[in-house]
Amino acid sequence: MSEFVLEMCDVIKRFPGVLALDCVQFNLRPGEVHCLVGENGAGKSTLMKILAGAQPMDSGVIRLSGQEIHIRSPHHAQQLGISMIYQEFNLSPFLSVAENIFLGREPRIGGTPLINWSRMYGDAREILGRIRVGLDVRTPVNELSVAQQQMVEIGKALSFNSKLIVMDEPSATLTDHELAALFDLIRTLRGQGIGIIYISHRLEEVFEIGDRLTVMRDGQYVGTHPVVDLNREEIVKMMVGRELKDEFPKEVFEPGEERVRVEGLTRHGAFEDVSFSVRTGEIVGLTGLVGAGRTEVARAIFGADRIDSGQIFLDGKPVTVRSPQDAIRQGVGLLTEDRKGQGLILGMTVRENTTLANLSSLVKFMFVDRRAERTTTEKFIGELKIKTPSIEQVVQNLSGGNQQKVILAKWLFTESRLLIFDEPTRGIDVGAKVEIYKLMNDLARRGDAILMISSELPEALGMCDRILVMHEGRLAGELQREEATQERIMHLATGQGMPAGAGV
Repeated sequence: MSEFVLEMCDVIKRFPGVLALDCVQFNLRPGEVHCLVGENGAGKSTLMKILAGAQPMDSGVIRLSGQEIHIRSPHHAQQLGISMIYQEFNLSPFLSVAENIFLGREPRIGGTPLINWSRMYGDAREILGRIRVGLDVRTPVNELSVAQQQMVEIGKALSFNSKLIVMDEPSATLTDHELAALFDLIRTLRGQGIGIIYISHRLEEVFEIGDRLTVMRDGQYVGTHPVVDLNREEIVKMMVGRELKDEFPKEVFEPGEERVRVEGLTRHGAFEDVSFSVRTGEIVGLTGLVGAGRTEVARAIFGADRIDSGQIFLDGKPVTVRSPQDAIRQGVGLLTEDRKGQGLILGMTVRENTTLANLSSLVKFMFVDRRAERTTTEKFIGELKIKTPSIEQVVQNLSGGNQQKVILAKWLFTESRLLIFDEPTRGIDVGAKVEIYKLMNDLARRGDAILMISSELPEALGMCDRILVMHEGRLAGELQREEATQERIMHLATGQGMPAGAGV
């Protein structure tokens, strides 16, 4: 009998003009957490979609518990005991926990079409009990937190008697507390002999939960190693094919004039009496725990949400920002946390997304000057090093890092001088993060002002000139770059004030 629950050998997948997977190898043992890492575009998702039955492979062999299998569809994969939990959950929001777990497979009363509700609720409780999740199985899914919805997805996977579960970026929207609960759940699954394939850009999670790690690069298999035998630098080198000598390539510039100042900014129920400023050439961090009000402040400055009181000053002059259109006219751009849902129109091309926010500047005699639009887009593709086959590529087909660059191009085209980056590197691989940081340096060098919201403290410490810390909707303190530490930030973020010996 094979020691592996899963073996994928010499997997090849071609798309028109692209060799997406080139003889890739992967295997998984029962009761193991096997982390799969690589830059965006490395082929991780394609490999897992083949395993989940969402895409066919061109050639190769897949074995499950030593037996060769041919996966025909996602439903067939589930029947074989293979489940995949995508970053965007596949749940019906208005159905209950139990209904989502058994959707399409509801137990019936005898041979009738009537649902056996008591059995379904009982079975759902039994499944969630196996992983020590105490949810009310009658609760509609839209009333659950993101972390609880993830538990429902895992429960659904277990209802298929899964031998292995693929988790694609499961921590992307979780708080630290929720992430700890997820790791406890993964350890429970591991103890029950279920194999876990864990995909994440956060390398610290690999060391926290992983047993083995496989690295992919440019559609090829790089290597598999026990996690305990590796350090962060070695993993990064395997991922990008070179050493990243400076993960946070911060450059410090002499700040110029004040670009934005907010005084007493208040939106009842979201944030109260927030005051700060950002000068040209500065990168100012805005951090705090989830729910502290950081994004809400950014949305208010951008005009996406109304304010109840307070004043916004741009270049020393008071301004009224009632809408995003007002903000754009004043030279403010917001790179939203949810780039796919709010920052881009995924079905449109790179060209259309780049010029959308300032399309009126390209209109001549009531028509868009397509030549000027193409020239503009090509200019930003070159300046920002956006990797795309052409300006007509649909933006949803780009990697996360390149999608973020398209959003940045959009705001640069509006001539924004204040750029608000909300979680700028979430879901982006290590190499692409460094590229985004270098672009931020370039913007600061030319005299733009940057307000960066980040939940990743190493990122804030590495890239910011000053760090503003929020706690429960209020500004708890400000730290200069040279005095900022994770400990000091966390003291402020949790409402404890500054630790002994620290000054704001």
